[in-house]
Amino acid sequence: MKAQTTAILVSLVAVLIVLAAVVLRNLPNPQTQSSSPPPPQPPGPSTPCKESGGSGFALCVRANVTRVIDGDTIVIGFDSDRGGADDHVRLVLVDAPELNQTGGPEGKAYLESLCLGIRAVIDEDDFQVGADPYGRILAVVYCGETNANAAMIRSGHAVTYYFFCSASEFGSEAWTGCSSSPPPGNCDPAYPDVCIPPPPPDLDCADIPYRNFRVLPPDPHHFDGDGDGIGCET
Repeated sequence: MKAQTTAILVSLVAVLIVLAAVVLRNLPNPQTQSSSPPPPQPPGPSTPCKESGGSGFALCVRANVTRVIDGDTIVIGFDSDRGGADDHVRLVLVDAPELNQTGGPEGKAYLESLCLGIRAVIDEDDFQVGADPYGRILAVVYCGETNANAAMIRSGHAVTYYFFCSASEFGSEAWTGCSSSPPPGNCDPAYPDVCIPPPPPDLDCADIPYRNFRVLPPDPHHFDGDGDGIGCET
């Protein structure tokens, strides 16, 4: 009888040990919890830049828009890991009036409302790397979700820079307007890529929003002062 009682007690102890092991194994381990990786963060906004078979050296970067020069030029500031330097960006295929021309201040104000203080994506034109005579980056600028180049043209604060349509990576994109001809009107054939009426009156470069456009003889407004075939050069 004594041996039977002892066997029962041993069995009970064994069962208790097994139950305790199961409970302990399912308890949370503080050390494991503290070292667990944080939950994955949602992905950031996708970069709209794409490879287009250009030079291969074009920039595709994020930078802060620190200043707006006019309706087609901004200043960006790079982070310290890129030297922290500022650089000028020309909105490719966008031609806005100069500040001293009609619509110039309004164009600048509109671009400021889109981009100033925004961390923007700068998608440099693959086909025009280093092509700007003033050393500016020729690019499409995405301010948040807005293509600023397209917005400037669509809003009427700027026009398509037709002269560079064939030279640009973006010339085939619908927002540029490059697929259409310059707007119809009383356009002098001496300026085939823009619409400038013939004289009178005799216009100067300060009277029109276009720069660096093609000029054919007889150039009735004398926009091509040096005879190189390009009018109102900047």
